[in-house]
Amino acid sequence: MKSLFRKLIPLLLLERYRRSKQLREMRRNSYTTTEGVFTEIYRKNRWGGPRGEFYSGPGSADEQIVSPYISMVSEQASSEGFLGLTFVDLGCGDFRVGRQLLSLCSDYTGVDIVKPLIRAHQQMYGNATTRFIHLDIVVDDLPNGDVCFVRQVLQHLSNQQIAAVLQKLKKYRWVFITEHYPTNNAAAMPNIDKVHGCDTRMSKKSGVYLAKPPFRLPSQALRVLLEVPSPEVEKGIDAGIIRTFLYTPSVVLPK
Repeated sequence: MKSLFRKLIPLLLLERYRRSKQLREMRRNSYTTTEGVFTEIYRKNRWGGPRGEFYSGPGSADEQIVSPYISMVSEQASSEGFLGLTFVDLGCGDFRVGRQLLSLCSDYTGVDIVKPLIRAHQQMYGNATTRFIHLDIVVDDLPNGDVCFVRQVLQHLSNQQIAAVLQKLKKYRWVFITEHYPTNNAAAMPNIDKVHGCDTRMSKKSGVYLAKPPFRLPSQALRVLLEVPSPEVEKGIDAGIIRTFLYTPSVVLPK
């Protein structure tokens, strides 16, 4: 019993420290613009990667996550009939995933709120059919296109911000939405609110459940296409599942 107690104490202290740090960050972010918060995340490599390099985290770099995703999108491009159409990538981040979609489309627009990141991508990859735009997807008008990708973006926003983005997605015929969820959905608390920032709802055993309040997207317009396990970050902590939906707004739009 004493041995078990000694093991538990460091874990309890670590959890207490994590929560305190998270609360401090949430308070700070609540007084900082969304652009300011995410620019700082990339500047300080909060999601990892070599210092000075734009890095969006393992969700955009881990082949066990990315490779099945690209294969799935490729299959859907053929079966759904959008091969060679126009793609819009909201929250394109470090472009590690987006660049693998270029062969599937005739025109690609990458969107992100971090100005230095967009500037660097435009200089390195921009051409007549590949462009990058700096805008805030919560408040700004979104670019026109046929297919939209929102890959592990909503999970970093507040519920109010997510709701604003979802309203705008109705302009696209196909929307691929990828989010991080607890492994046990039955035990999860859907859509716990948070302040925009580096973290997700996973620490609260929650996630962005699109068909549940306050979002309530029609379930008939959502289809799960892919589920892959997330890499384990720390022993004893649920790594969760990376789940991708195909959202087709036209399924429920009035004729």
